[in-house]
Amino acid sequence: MMQADEKADRPWSPERRRALKALAGTAAVAVLGGGGWLVARRGRDVFEVRRERSLMQTSVVVSCLAADAAACGTAIEAAYARMAAATRVLTRFDPAGPVARLNRDGHLDQPPAMLREVLQQAQAVSARTDGDFDISVLPVLRYFESLRQPAGLDAAIRARIHQRDHLVGYRGITLDAQGVRFARPGMAITLDGLAKGYVIDQGIAALRAYGIDDALIDAGGDVRAISSGRIAHRWRVGIVDPADIGRIAAVVELRNAALGTSGNYRIFYDADKTLFHVIDPHTGYSPLHYASVTVMAETSVAADALSVAAASMPLPRLRETMRGWNAQWLVFDRANRRAWRSPLLPQVAGSAEVA
Repeated sequence: MMQADEKADRPWSPERRRALKALAGTAAVAVLGGGGWLVARRGRDVFEVRRERSLMQTSVVVSCLAADAAACGTAIEAAYARMAAATRVLTRFDPAGPVARLNRDGHLDQPPAMLREVLQQAQAVSARTDGDFDISVLPVLRYFESLRQPAGLDAAIRARIHQRDHLVGYRGITLDAQGVRFARPGMAITLDGLAKGYVIDQGIAALRAYGIDDALIDAGGDVRAISSGRIAHRWRVGIVDPADIGRIAAVVELRNAALGTSGNYRIFYDADKTLFHVIDPHTGYSPLHYASVTVMAETSVAADALSVAAASMPLPRLRETMRGWNAQWLVFDRANRRAWRSPLLPQVAGSAEVA
């Protein structure tokens, strides 16, 4: 079993996941190499080549299946290079980076192509989810992060949350041919809710450009797999039990799809554990519907963003919204007593009520 490392506090959303674990589909006769490499024969003419490196301050594992192990290695290096380039553009923690400059100045002329693409995707998800996903929640998140823990959620804290919540609203972000700008002073964005998914998608694109058709990328629990069907190998991913992160509550089979998960069970900012890193843009507080939400979508950026948006949706709305995206899903209720899933989720272990 290959387990994703815990998500670090920076530069991506603090401890947002560690909810997915990629599982090996077959036993391996492996040759371990230096630098995080593993080469395993999976069949007479099939090798699995795997490398693990640190990126985005988390463990990123790239696994490829092909007849040519050397070609796999070359493709994996290209995938890491492309993912690293995307990370440098999208992080908000580099003071000289474009996101930090946008947050500081309130505008950015001619943003890099990758940033423009991510902003376009973020705005599209926000519009289609009626603002349940919103990258402009950073002023509230920053306040949560500044609280001395454990903080009591008293009237003074509520007033400050309300004050910062007035800065939240994706419609206040304008993206046009000249660049991107905010409507109100003090607005700021965080791409934590979809940037890692975009980075994974860039890695998959690089692998495909090098002729790899069967692969999996696991970035700290966000997972995307591609499968040609020519190789008899199944990618299976375990979803962590939010009540006990040492065990797996469900296993799904992943082929040409991605999984993203948002959970509330790692980092809290108040004594009652009601404030955490996921924020309902409509209220300024953390949503309390679920302990975790896992979404399966065609791309990692979609799975990533939709898992964040779904956290703020009551179950009937979640069900209808995901149907509109042709996305599958699995949720655990906040009390960790019940779980629900979409009818077509390819779950092969664990139990959840079909909703």
